Amino acid sequence: MKLIRVFPQKTNATPTDELAYIGGPTLFSEADAVHISVTFSWDLPEAERLEREWRRIAPVSIGGPATGQRGEDFIPGLYLKKGYVITSRGCPNRCWFCSVWRREGEAIRELPITDGWNVLDDNLLACSEGHIRAVFAMLGRQRRRPFFTGGLEAAQLKPWHIEELAKLKPAEMFFAYDGPEDREPLYEAGKLLKAAGFMICHPLRS
Repeated sequence: MKLIRVFPQKTNATPTDELAYIGGPTLFSEADAVHISVTFSWDLPEAERLEREWRRIAPVSIGGPATGQRGEDFIPGLYLKKGYVITSRGCPNRCWFCSVWRREGEAIRELPITDGWNVLDDNLLACSEGHIRAVFAMLGRQRRRPFFTGGLEAAQLKPWHIEELAKLKPAEMFFAYDGPEDREPLYEAGKLLKAAGFMICHPLRS
């Protein structure tokens, strides 16, 4: 089946293959089905407009995090550029401002691990030790230094995480700072990471 994936806007994570489109169809667009993937809620009106354009080409469905749709198994390169990877979904924290636990559930769902270097999990450090170690082992096989752009929860950070992260030498790690309760865990994580040789290049900001 020829599946075209459509994205309302281009981001660093948008696929770049010939069946990935930003915006509407061209004169030469052909497909058996069209999936419009929406990450941000403010893109929903544009997604609805695109649905009207693409329905002339093939049956269209709209999905993605912005729709509240539950994510399933991760398929590399389908809705995210190759190299971006999701190994788990869900988060045990019931943060009032966050849609993840409402959309994906409070129980972490560990997915089959596929190769990549940019980890976008909702809360990787809330996974089981076995899963996290397997993810780190996968990252260690890649030719590129890993990115943890999905964000890591400082309160979940353990000494063995830091030991493994030091071996991986990540290019970037993001830690969530969503409210005052995150300040002390974040400061403590910073101290532990500095002691392990990580350079803290930017001030902590709320």
